[in-house]
Amino acid sequence: MADRGRPTLIRPLEREPLTEVDLAGVTLAELALEIPWTTNTVGRSPADGAPASTIQAAEVAGHDGFDRVTFLLDEAVPVPGYDIAVLPAGAPTPCGEGGFQLTAPHNLVVAFRPARSGVESDVRLPLGPHRTGASRMARAGVACEAGEALVWVAELAQETQVRILELRGPSRIAVDVR
Repeated sequence: MADRGRPTLIRPLEREPLTEVDLAGVTLAELALEIPWTTNTVGRSPADGAPASTIQAAEVAGHDGFDRVTFLLDEAVPVPGYDIAVLPAGAPTPCGEGGFQLTAPHNLVVAFRPARSGVESDVRLPLGPHRTGASRMARAGVACEAGEALVWVAELAQETQVRILELRGPSRIAVDVR
């Protein structure tokens, strides 16, 4: 409890203003939420009773100073909950027993819940890591779908910071690594 005679100082979150390079083709009107660069695990709880969101696509692209994976979401349901972390080799993923093993020294792990891949036509995101054209995310892909969770993993060249952008029009989650 703070002493009423002394002010309690809370250090403000350090944030770098987004530039045109940071936006990489996204307009400020599309930006719903920005979580600035961090090495911490970032999470968002799902809305109570929300139906499973469909992750329709995951696209990895290299940009000036960072790589970005953009997840295209179902417009008909709320943004799913997510947990985003950079984990070392051997760390457990939310895939359950006998699930996906992290083998790269550093791994970006994005777990959505409640969520699934694909759409009504049963088009699904491919399982397993695939080569990307990006420099920081060498290989990436869906690690597993377990229950109502969809886990996506990217092998990283080095330990890194992440930034999260929630975007609208269409609904997307962008995860940047530098």
